[in-house]
Amino acid sequence: MKSFFTGYRSRFVYNTILLDAEPSKIWAEITNVQIAQFRFPLLLSILGIPKPLSAEVIREGVGGYREATFSNNARFKQEILEWEPDKKYRFRFNPTTNFKVGHFMNLSKGPFEIETGGYELFVIEGQTKLVLSSNYRLNGLFGTLMHLPFRMIIYYFQKYLLKGIKKNLT
Repeated sequence: MKSFFTGYRSRFVYNTILLDAEPSKIWAEITNVQIAQFRFPLLLSILGIPKPLSAEVIREGVGGYREATFSNNARFKQEILEWEPDKKYRFRFNPTTNFKVGHFMNLSKGPFEIETGGYELFVIEGQTKLVLSSNYRLNGLFGTLMHLPFRMIIYYFQKYLLKGIKKNLT
């Protein structure tokens, strides 16, 4: 195991939202997302986070994949790890080698790597609770020192995605 300052530290962050929609409608939105039309938060733009445009499932089920497209022409080919229609969808991020955030950090081999993400749906008293989660890893001293800012950025980014999904449902 690596030391605290030079090792790899896997972390977890999640967000939830209550939606007035059936799980099947939400499932369609989380597996094939269109959010290019929504205003991207200024803070994320200033930080050099590329705007997500869309994500489309190319092949359904475990072992399949979804391709996410961003404003900087970078892509994630998200390998599907769990697939339970209308209930749970989990994927591994596989950013292209040129996927940069913060104007200089490469997500495929930098101090900060997003490992997995996922959505889970729960029906609660006539509404559907949607949970979006991300696992990320911090590498080296820089990654460790930047833990709190990275966590806050992921949290804020997740909120943006969930609000976009909610707007698409209305």
